[in-house]
Amino acid sequence: MAPGLLSPRGPISNRGARLFALPSLVVLVVTAAGCRDGAPPAPAPHPRVVSLLPNATEILFALGAGAHVVGATRYCDRPEAASGVPRVGGILDISVEAVLALRPDVVVGSPAVLGGRLATLLSGSGTRLVPLRFETIADLQTGIRAIGEAVDREAEAGAMVAALDRDLDALAGRALRDPPIRALLVVGRTPLVVAGRASFLGDLLERMGVDNVADARSVPFPTWSLEQVIQARPDIVIDGIAESGDLDTVLAGAGVAAVREGRLIRDVDPAILRPGPATAGAALHLADRIAAAADSRRAVQPHRPQESDR
Repeated sequence: MAPGLLSPRGPISNRGARLFALPSLVVLVVTAAGCRDGAPPAPAPHPRVVSLLPNATEILFALGAGAHVVGATRYCDRPEAASGVPRVGGILDISVEAVLALRPDVVVGSPAVLGGRLATLLSGSGTRLVPLRFETIADLQTGIRAIGEAVDREAEAGAMVAALDRDLDALAGRALRDPPIRALLVVGRTPLVVAGRASFLGDLLERMGVDNVADARSVPFPTWSLEQVIQARPDIVIDGIAESGDLDTVLAGAGVAAVREGRLIRDVDPAILRPGPATAGAALHLADRIAAAADSRRAVQPHRPQESDR
């Protein structure tokens, strides 16, 4: 499963897809017209690219190479222009036959997918394989440059990385307060999954100057109980679940003070949930919302006398 991909129920990992193990993901599915019954692949400029990672598809279109993309996964939902690209399955259930039928010059995917049967079948065709991970911001920067080089868009890729770096510089300390804002970012509802410090979202929160109460450093997206949420005492809860639901009702009913008092941030920019060209910009917007919500709360809190005031 693609690193750095979040599903409506939480993050999807390439290591077993433990958080998204739906039966449908072990069925080979080809939804693309033009990939069935030996029909010729749609015309496209060379290099013809099949993208097996949603992050890569988004980067390709942002680099101006969308016309080169002849195949993608069902999870490649951004940008809107990508919706017309033929599908070759999901992340775990790539149809090797559908990929081969598209006659790609370049295939971008995770190391696990590109190291399997697909690589064996493509090895004699001259197809270039570009294995990439998108688990960290550093992976994103590396991926942009690698994709740019593969489709002869090095200059555009360099400009994209430079813009990303500028946004990351602007993000540094953007929501820093004294004391730091305690925040919890929820990315899955059933089970309750949160963004730990080891995740790319945890990295972004740290850059903002926010204290991520999900302090797991070895598990990027740990599963939490409601009791853990209550005990963590977040000042702000961020609803990063891709699908709308009842998170506010559940957390408020469990007694999470931040949610009961209206400090739940919803409708976050989905670009922050998947490392891509717009991730850092979306993080800037989220940092401003976190700071505004925390400042509003602190403005109405009564002053508590300190020893020095007496």
